[in-house]
Amino acid sequence: MPHRTGLQGVVDDFGRPEVQHWTGLAYHEGPSASAPARTAVRRRQRIPAGVLPGPVVEEAPAEVRRLAALDGVVCAALAVDPRRWEPLYATLWEQGSRGTPGDRYEVLRLSQPERAALRRGRHW
Repeated sequence: MPHRTGLQGVVDDFGRPEVQHWTGLAYHEGPSASAPARTAVRRRQRIPAGVLPGPVVEEAPAEVRRLAALDGVVCAALAVDPRRWEPLYATLWEQGSRGTPGDRYEVLRLSQPERAALRRGRHW
């Protein structure tokens, strides 16, 4: 049997994996930026068939800026899922998420070694 390395070994054992990725579009620190994050909220914005995604994505940075300004927010980010053309909002909260819509997660540990280097605002 030939030597298998890296991705070829994964493909041989499990088939070609579906790769999910998101392109970062915006990032903002919130009023609680120096506090540890305890709650994360992820919200996908579905774009119905027939609706042009460009205008929706163009307007999305204003929403992430609004989220970042809420009391208790550590930071907020915006990404787009190019597979589905869906904006994805991720917000970290110092405590609870104050009723914002989306999937909620308890943050047990947050690795953020390059957070200080993240460019603030819109990324295009």
